[in-house]
Amino acid sequence: MADSVPQRSENLLYGLDERPPLNRTLAYAAQWLIFTLANSAVVPVVVGNALGLDQAGIASLAQRTFFLQALASVLQVSFGHRLPIIEGPSGMWWGIFITLAAMAPGLGKPMAVLRTDLEFGVIITGLILVVIGLSGLIGRALKLFTPAVTGSVLVLLGLQLSGTFVRGMLGITTSHGQVDLKSSIISLVVVVIVVGFSLKAKGFLGSIAILAGIAGGWILAALAGVSHGVAWGYGSMVALPQIFAWGRPTFDLGIVLTCVLTGLLVLSNLVASILAMERVLETELPKRSYDRGVALTGFSDILSGLGATVGFVPYSAGAGMVSLTKVASRLPFIIFTAALLVMGLLPPVGVFLASIPEPVGYSALLASFCQMVGFGLKDYARMKLTSRDYFVVGLPLLFGTGLMFLPTGAFEGAPALVRYILGNGFIAGMLLCMLLEHVLLPKRYFT
Repeated sequence: MADSVPQRSENLLYGLDERPPLNRTLAYAAQWLIFTLANSAVVPVVVGNALGLDQAGIASLAQRTFFLQALASVLQVSFGHRLPIIEGPSGMWWGIFITLAAMAPGLGKPMAVLRTDLEFGVIITGLILVVIGLSGLIGRALKLFTPAVTGSVLVLLGLQLSGTFVRGMLGITTSHGQVDLKSSIISLVVVVIVVGFSLKAKGFLGSIAILAGIAGGWILAALAGVSHGVAWGYGSMVALPQIFAWGRPTFDLGIVLTCVLTGLLVLSNLVASILAMERVLETELPKRSYDRGVALTGFSDILSGLGATVGFVPYSAGAGMVSLTKVASRLPFIIFTAALLVMGLLPPVGVFLASIPEPVGYSALLASFCQMVGFGLKDYARMKLTSRDYFVVGLPLLFGTGLMFLPTGAFEGAPALVRYILGNGFIAGMLLCMLLEHVLLPKRYFT
């Protein structure tokens, strides 16, 4: 329960239940809002483009993302783990969405059908996570994801997405197969800004490196004529997010399997987020806080499926934000979620964000994804890397990466489930790593 958490550690200005003065509360809420926009705004643009949505569809996706993200965050801080941690589009989830979108043509699956398959897959995943949270099985589920598995997964996902990112940065599209010089220069500038702010800027400025990169790149794209401008005029000024915006959910076993594995994998992100916040608060939360957090994240994924958005996960960067500002108070966080909820009711906000130029979005995500690859390398660093580990890590990386270079349609004629696994180097590598780690080369036989 919340009363087991101290009001305030010595390193904080305001504890969880303390209320700063009004002017400071509003300032802290504004910081949460800017931080969230910096980390989430570009995701609907990149995912929407990958899924074949037009600008109106991307605008609607951005609107739904903000609304449901705010709803998920306020539910967590009120009834879940009860910590000020942003619930937002998971890098693992949007990575899977983009990967499956790239696979769809080779599988002969229309993009419209893929989108409804994803709705169903995310809902099923959410239901499973709710059951895990309510039954207290999170410990057993996390045992599957050892450092060897999580490290391989993060590195493979980075490799899988790198082609999509680089094509977008260079302005290579299906209708324009050559490198666009203007897009390339703009992308380079964005990467330089993000890396520069991340490494050199101090305090709050360093935490909004992505936002700075997007803003700088967007201005440059407008000056260079790469930006298409804001296409105002979609819908009304205020509107509720649409349920099943991509159509009625449809079932595909391969996509359900992929989504469930992804949902189980992001549990490690959730635990890492809560652990990081414990370190900042200088306390230890009871196990039921983790269980409630898992159950509410599952409920958030159900909302994501209903609202046709990317699956959510608590952002571990939230602990960094609290550590940076030294403010853990729930009140500014709740005010921030209210503001984000209102933004999710305003279609013009989605229209504005949908106009982020593709090179800007892809380059910002490429720079931010370096951190996920870095987390994977950190997981490897936690291992002693014995001769047995070389095979547990090396075989999945080489096999999964090799599958990424196979021509489209290489597994044509194979059963659909086989095509989804072997046609996706990320999924195939993850499954092979888990098989080697727990079944074929279990550590207990090599110690």
